[in-house]
Amino acid sequence: MKIAVLGAFGLMAEAALHDLAANPKVSSILAADLNIDRAKAVLANIPQRRKIKAVRVDITQTAAAIRALRGSQALANCVWYEHNLKAMELALALKAHYVDLGGLFHMTFKQLALDGRFRRAGLRAVMGCGSTPGITNMMVARMAPSFETIDTVAIYDASFDPSLNDCVFLPPFSIRTMLDEYEQPAPILLGGRMQEVAAHSDPERLDFPHPIGRCEAVTVIHSETASLPGYLKGTGVKNLFFKISYPDVVRRQLDFLSVMGLSKDEPVLIDGRKVSPRRFVAEVVTQRPAPPASKPADFEVMRVRITGCRQGRSLVKIWDCQMRPTKALTAGAMGVGFSVAVAADLLVSGRVQKPAGAAAPESMLDGDAFFKELGRRTPFRFLETITHPLPM
Repeated sequence: MKIAVLGAFGLMAEAALHDLAANPKVSSILAADLNIDRAKAVLANIPQRRKIKAVRVDITQTAAAIRALRGSQALANCVWYEHNLKAMELALALKAHYVDLGGLFHMTFKQLALDGRFRRAGLRAVMGCGSTPGITNMMVARMAPSFETIDTVAIYDASFDPSLNDCVFLPPFSIRTMLDEYEQPAPILLGGRMQEVAAHSDPERLDFPHPIGRCEAVTVIHSETASLPGYLKGTGVKNLFFKISYPDVVRRQLDFLSVMGLSKDEPVLIDGRKVSPRRFVAEVVTQRPAPPASKPADFEVMRVRITGCRQGRSLVKIWDCQMRPTKALTAGAMGVGFSVAVAADLLVSGRVQKPAGAAAPESMLDGDAFFKELGRRTPFRFLETITHPLPM
């Protein structure tokens, strides 16, 4: 099995490289990135690094990218979501299956429009299979058959990382995606209709295991709300939303960037040159020196709560996916990187629900195979709570 990874030397893709290299079915990995300065340091920590070849690839230069990645059976796209369509075109040209980390709702619909082209090519594409979206979508799909009717699907993400503090700026994932998520209106299913609500609306106090504890989760734009309402249509689902609990430090830093206008794409004139504030911030984050190595100590929980009915009784079902770090990788990176690596394996090996086409993970991947593979990876722990509320 030959897999290509785009954006291979970012934090999320680094975990994907670890997982793919450890997979005995994967014979070779093309680790492609526009900037390969981190390649030596990243590969030095991967025991099976001989499988991996670092290649400089600019996906906006299609012909050169095709030459560099020729022979790949699957393309795992870990670059910024704005490049997803270009990456899908590259997969089609390579005759490779495709998986990415999500399209932040709006891009997802543009990607789904390529379903016919992937079907005609006999290829499979999955939009949004990191941790969330990804694992959360598959959790919903696994839980849904327990209900005859569903009223509400609530998806939450909360985390703790002791390395975060006000003296350093360490975005846990792409700063451009984080700023979009932090500022854009959030499309949600409300009362059976898709509506947009303000970012950070409808705050909810929730209890998570130590060291996260009690925290506030707020509504933000996310890809799950693009695909899951259609997937659950037959259940009569009325409400579906995603909420995140930002660590206090991250929230303060995002607030600062937003208030200062550093989140905007519109260029400003500096010494006769036009500069995008957002691109400037992204470049500063990318080019800053790596912090001193330390053992990861973060903890993340993704929670899905579904309320509905079964056999005339109210039913509430909650699943938590807990993720803890290893000596080399953070929990957050593994949640994303391991999931995209698993998806690439399932796509190539044909452990899927559809022979070809483009779809979200809940509609494309074999759920049993997905959770079996995650279960083999020690950072993941799933906990279930079921209640039957008494009628009032």
